[in-house]
Amino acid sequence: MSSSTASAARPIQDRWAKPFAPIAAFLERERSAPLLVACALAIAGAYILLTFNIDFLVGSGAFWANPRGPWLMDPHDSIDSADILDMQVGYTAFLHAPWGLPLFFVPDLGTPTGTSVILLDVIPIVAFAGKLFASATGVQVNPYGVWIAACFILSAVFAVLLMIQFGQRSLLAAFGASILAISMPALLHRFGHIALLGQFLVIGALWLYSRDAHGTSTPWRRNAWWAAWLCLAVMVHAYLFAMAAALYAATVLRRINTQHLSMRGALREPFLVACSVMTVMVAAGYFGQGTGTSASSGGYGYYSMNLLSPLWPQRSGLFPGFHDLVTGLDGQYEGFNYLGAGVLLLAAIAAWTSWGSLRPIIHRHLVLVVAFVYLTLFAISNVWFLGAHQVFYVPLPAALDSLAGIFRSSGRMFWPCAYAVALFSLVLALRRLAPGWKTVAVLGCCLLQLIDSNPLRTRITTLTQRQVPTQLDRPQWEARMLRADRVQVEPSFMCGSLASHVEQLEIQRAAVGTRRPTNAVYNPRLQVDCAASEAAATQGPWDDHTLYVFFQDTGVTVPAGWRPPELACEPFDRGFWCLGLAHGE
Repeated sequence: MSSSTASAARPIQDRWAKPFAPIAAFLERERSAPLLVACALAIAGAYILLTFNIDFLVGSGAFWANPRGPWLMDPHDSIDSADILDMQVGYTAFLHAPWGLPLFFVPDLGTPTGTSVILLDVIPIVAFAGKLFASATGVQVNPYGVWIAACFILSAVFAVLLMIQFGQRSLLAAFGASILAISMPALLHRFGHIALLGQFLVIGALWLYSRDAHGTSTPWRRNAWWAAWLCLAVMVHAYLFAMAAALYAATVLRRINTQHLSMRGALREPFLVACSVMTVMVAAGYFGQGTGTSASSGGYGYYSMNLLSPLWPQRSGLFPGFHDLVTGLDGQYEGFNYLGAGVLLLAAIAAWTSWGSLRPIIHRHLVLVVAFVYLTLFAISNVWFLGAHQVFYVPLPAALDSLAGIFRSSGRMFWPCAYAVALFSLVLALRRLAPGWKTVAVLGCCLLQLIDSNPLRTRITTLTQRQVPTQLDRPQWEARMLRADRVQVEPSFMCGSLASHVEQLEIQRAAVGTRRPTNAVYNPRLQVDCAASEAAATQGPWDDHTLYVFFQDTGVTVPAGWRPPELACEPFDRGFWCLGLAHGE
């Protein structure tokens, strides 16, 4: 041990620190697992109540009336995100759809093909629970506020369970793990994609890996846990499933390497887990009807992670001068992965105090380290940017580019690495620092992390307390739709430009609210024959029981002043609508 490390290992004995010693002793003493989990619940609960109001959490209030707003919530941002509104459309359509298989296929949204609302990010497990409740009680509820609260609570709980698995049973460990998990900038930044707040699935996968590495689970329980966890991840979001699956693969490969299993023995358990997951995916509707002709949406390399992203203090409360996102390509907002000042300092402390033992730790968990390296490289993609400068590029074969395009927002794939850096650094610091010093270090790092991530937290508070006016008069449009049998939008969402995307989604919301089939849907992977749809709407024959909605500012060639000759039409701000026979017909 070096002299610097030895000095860090001595307990705090200075006169100024003596009053602090009883507090440190209280925080560092071992506790029972239930008490530590209760600590996680209390900390996460307080954080939730500080961030959200009760109306939002119970699914009511101003935000849910029209859930949209700026993606990044900063003066330079012009993106009016309607992803939550799209989720709301999918959930309402799912509530009104009949029960059947595939479970999440909705025939009346995106007609005539229908759509799988999984691809509208409805969070299948949450939507399923909401529909079960509505079927049992006749009452339709908005479960997404509860889901958001659960994401923060479960992140804290599984972070604490990970500490317990590594033998860290103090209140200090529980406090540090909870704070680092719920204040992770990558978590707070994802509010616009509510499904992606489910990052507790990544922490839980790290916990399951540690259970396996420590041999604290029987083979049957181990497989049951992993099968259930991956099935749950599939029922939340495909990206989170991919991250958890990568950690499961590391678990299996580590077991093969350390136990020298035969090929048959090595593949039997993963095969059973894979069959469980595939069964859930098929039943839910990940394949087939309403999912499009290709799982890939292209664009790999555009929504990537900048090389500076984990270290550069973007959206920082400690360094406000570096507020802007560090990006090369515009799409690298998806790769926002700043770790936070507290995590970076804690990682430095862990490396300093554990430098001599890092090599055997890496060797013992080499497969997991390789998985983290792979996830990091996939997040960076084949186009590397250091700030605004491209420093590396390798073209991919068409087949490989299409395959990678299944997870084109590759910058997200760094999340397992981010949580591993934060929580494993906490474990090492708690192990290596002497009594007293570990309390100073952990509390100090947690305070830095909370201050540094506070702009992202307050952004969520601002977003969820805003009342955003609708672009269209919803009651008026619903009254029109109640006079019709179906709604035909031209161009449909996927055929037009983004100029009227908010109005398009508001039309969809009114359609699903009145239970009227509509051809419009915001499903980027659904293949639509735009030419055929436009021809049918502009050349007839027309149905006087259909509400036609024509948008005229989207670049689609509807001649100025043209109207379907057989229908009664009226203008609105973005175009015109037609319903029923023209006067005299």
